[in-house]
Amino acid sequence: MIRFFLCSLLSLTFSFASDFYKGDSLVLKGVYSFYNYDFDEAVDILTNAREEFPDHPGVHLIWAASRWVRAQSTLSIEETYTILDNDLKEINLVYDDLIEKYYYDPTYLLYQGSAIGLKARVTLGRKQWLKTLYHAYKGFIIIEDVADKHPDVIDAQLPIGIIEYYAGISNSMLKWAVKIYGLNASKESGLQKMNLAADQSEWAWIEAKSILSNLYLWVEDEPILAYAHSKDLAQKFPNNFYFNLLYLESSIRTSNESVSISIIKDMDILLSELSDRQREWYSPYLTYEKALYAFYQKDYKTALKLVEITIEKYAAELDIILANAFLLQGMCYEMLDNRGKAKASYNKCIDIGNFSNAIEKSKLYLKQPFAGLE
Repeated sequence: MIRFFLCSLLSLTFSFASDFYKGDSLVLKGVYSFYNYDFDEAVDILTNAREEFPDHPGVHLIWAASRWVRAQSTLSIEETYTILDNDLKEINLVYDDLIEKYYYDPTYLLYQGSAIGLKARVTLGRKQWLKTLYHAYKGFIIIEDVADKHPDVIDAQLPIGIIEYYAGISNSMLKWAVKIYGLNASKESGLQKMNLAADQSEWAWIEAKSILSNLYLWVEDEPILAYAHSKDLAQKFPNNFYFNLLYLESSIRTSNESVSISIIKDMDILLSELSDRQREWYSPYLTYEKALYAFYQKDYKTALKLVEITIEKYAAELDIILANAFLLQGMCYEMLDNRGKAKASYNKCIDIGNFSNAIEKSKLYLKQPFAGLE
């Protein structure tokens, strides 16, 4: 639950920016640079914006988030935690002053809640579980209160939707805990709120479309629904490797062969332009997509070879694609008439234990062998 909640907090750092606050245009320029993977330019723009427009509600948290993500492209994980931790200490003091000055504006409270909650990302990485829960829920309480009192703030629907969705697919104890906050522990309600943010919010639409693409591809198993969202993101932010990854998978799984080939060529170029650290994380992702494409072309030997490289080289923090890689490996073995190795791959997928649809498919294929794509 914490990982999903932290995604919602980070999404708020890029929300609530319209043409209302002084400095919005400069902040928006920094946001677009961030999402288009020009991290140095984004940090420079946002640093200037902080100095020129210190009363802007979002610039301080967006600046901190941008510095953290930029650090991830070159530094060790612990070094990135230190940078984020120090920046959050600084901006939390700023938000204390801004809340006192603009007590009547809920946007400042939302950013304050996000800043408090994002602290949980540091403690999570350091495996300080009690502190992680404390910071995450302390931030969420503020966000939930604003969303309840100001339903017209559409951007706030994204974090609420994420919590409702995740509770809806989790155990009864978590559903009970979420209901205490007056939320609907339902994945249907959560998807509805996230889609509302994707369609109508000012800036949360970017993260909303990204999260929905992820869920529709790897949890809900609805690639057609992911296609429109991921295509929109990839076209608006062509240098964003992750958005192109979502677009590529949705294209492969909806049988858009020519589009898939074109995206793969573009992503090979994008991969070469990433930092060494980013390539270490993202190269196995792209290799997996190439394996998936080969599988859909019924080139099972090539698909197996590529997916084995994915598994061997996998170095990313999140394991949802790794689970799908083990599933695909098992499916390749099935099509090559090696049921024993297929079952071993399915069991490795199940052992990962995340919420991806790959887990349920592996359980199914253990009982009933995979017989090929329809």
